[in-house]
Amino acid sequence: MTQITKVTPANVRALAALQHDLWPDDELLDLLVADQAALRQERSHYWLAMDNGQAVGFCEVTLRQDYVEGSTVTPTGYLEGIYVAPALRQQGIGRQLVGTATKWLQSTGITAMGSDVALTNTVSQHFHKALGFQEVNRLVHYLKDI
Repeated sequence: MTQITKVTPANVRALAALQHDLWPDDELLDLLVADQAALRQERSHYWLAMDNGQAVGFCEVTLRQDYVEGSTVTPTGYLEGIYVAPALRQQGIGRQLVGTATKWLQSTGITAMGSDVALTNTVSQHFHKALGFQEVNRLVHYLKDI
């Protein structure tokens, strides 16, 4: 049975390792340092999915005071990252993680949660829709060196 637990300084290394799996272009040490700072300053709120003592997934939620696409309330909870180890997907672990984060947001009075997904990440788009997220916009960003 998978257990969902809040990330603390004692298990933050497991979080950073999973983040590195999701975002391999980021250095593991940079992720760890950022996570430790975010925990101390309560900028981000993290949960781990634990299976037989092993961290197998995580989610990260922040409280955004700035504009969140489609939201009419401030602050808005924001799902910054969600990840489940590939071998354990399709077992409801991601749903458990987001459900735990949602309950925490509701307990603090937050009434909306946003998220974003790359246009090419159709798996994550389907996951979000299955959890009740509604698509509110599609964007293509451009940059020109000048």
